This record gives sequence, structure tokens and C-alpha cells, in this order.
Amino acid sequence: MLRQHWADLEVNNAFGILDEVRSVKTPAEIARMGQAAAVTAEGFWAEVRAIGPGKMQRQVGGALLDACLAAGSDGPSLWPWVRSGPYTLKNTLFEPFEDYHNLDRKMQAGEVVRLDLGCDFQMYKGDFGRTIPVSGQFDEGQRETMELLKGAYLAGVDALRPGGSSQDVFKAALAYISQHQGELKTATAKDAAADALKRKGYALHGLGIDMAEGAPKTFQVGNVLCYEPQLTAGNQAFFVADTFLITVAGHEVVNPALPYSPKDIESAMSQHAHPAK
Repeated sequence: MLRQHWADLEVNNAFGILDEVRSVKTPAEIARMGQAAAVTAEGFWAEVRAIGPGKMQRQVGGALLDACLAAGSDGPSLWPWVRSGPYTLKNTLFEPFEDYHNLDRKMQAGEVVRLDLGCDFQMYKGDFGRTIPVSGQFDEGQRETMELLKGAYLAGVDALRPGGSSQDVFKAALAYISQHQGELKTATAKDAAADALKRKGYALHGLGIDMAEGAPKTFQVGNVLCYEPQLTAGNQAFFVADTFLITVAGHEVVNPALPYSPKDIESAMSQHAHPAK
């Protein structure tokens, strides 16, 4: 349409320029992103409380929206990904956009749920997530895979520092998996490790007023990044994500502290299901 009016017009993709301009956040932007993370955390724990056998994925997403709005959010940064059982797999994540009834799926005992969520605060985005057991407890294979994911994730997080790169993060995470692959005992964890070592990297992107800003080639102070790796075994996937601010000393986690280990996730589920009076 533009060329119909201006035949000699040159049209180029501006995302590279935009990503460079907005990659370093101002103190005011960082403060708003902290608020976005805080309201998102309210939604996260509301989702956790809503999870259980027989609950629809749609119901859990609704609990998030209600809690985020009550906490002062402007609305969801993305439509909440509440994916259970085989729907945790990466190739099924976008199916709800095509199938209206996709979110009606009822969660089953023994499955895990991928929670990937974000809520806005004054236009700025929240983004983090965890993997939650539907019945409140991981089985042996799920537990070992979650421990593997935790170790690999934190190894990658250590590479989030000025002068680092996305490839540094991925290499550190995969090196951890390779180093510990021989120690694994369950079929689930062994499958997850083998699958991970076939892949070249994970999702790592910038965050701000856009949900998926580009990651800078070289990290610098003031970058805000969301790192979200996933391990896959059979018909289930295991996911973790946080939002990080690159600092002079390395990095800070922008979102409120969330559990990483399967034991801590199980304990947090129990505490939030039965809060102290």
C-alpha cells in the first residue's frame, strides 16, 4: 500500500534499531518493571492455589487475571500460558490461538503444569514462570528432572553479566547438563538430558514495554532480560523463567523470589494452599 503511493519508497525492518535504543533501561523504567514483577507475583501464587486435578487450564488463567488486576495491574502482558501434561510441550503452546476449546483441558493427577505469565504495570511487562505438579508432589522422575533443570538454569544465570552473551548463558547451562548426565538415575531425567544436548540454546529475550524485545549481542548494565529454558522428556516439559537486570556486579533478579527446587516448590504449594491465619 505504501509503495502504491510512493513508488520509490524504501521499507526496512526497524526492530534492530528499536532494540538497540531501548535495550538499556532508565531508573524509572526499572522501577516500573519491578512493580510489574510484583503484581505478576500476586497472579502467580493465585494460579498455584487454583491448580488441582480436574481444574481446567482456563480456570487457572482466570485466577491470575483476577489477582493481577486486584494488585494494581493494567492487564496481562501476555495471555497466561497454563499448560498441563502433553500441552507443556513447546509445539503445543500456541494451539489455544487456533482452538477455542484448548484451554478447557482438565488437569490430571501426576501431571506437571507450565506456568508462564506476566502482568503489566504502566505499560511495562512482567514475565516469569515455573513448573508446578498438579497433585502437589512430583514423582521420582519429575523430581530428578527438576533438579537437573535447576542446576543447569542457575549455571546459565551465572553468565548474566556485563560483557556476556546469550551464547555464554546457553553454553554454561548445557555444560552443566553434560557434566551431570552420567549421574542421572530415572528414565525421565535421562531423556531430558539427552534431548537438551541436541539443542543449541533456549529462549532469552529483552523485556520492557514490549513482551519480546531482542537480546543484545553483548550484555551491558541496564539490560533487562528474561531467561526461560525448558527440558523435555516424553510427553511432558519442565520450565523455569525469571527476569534479570544486568548490573555492574553481574545481575539482579527483578521478580520476587520464587522457589527453584522441587522440594521448595512442593513446600510453597502446601503453604499457599493453607496460609497461616
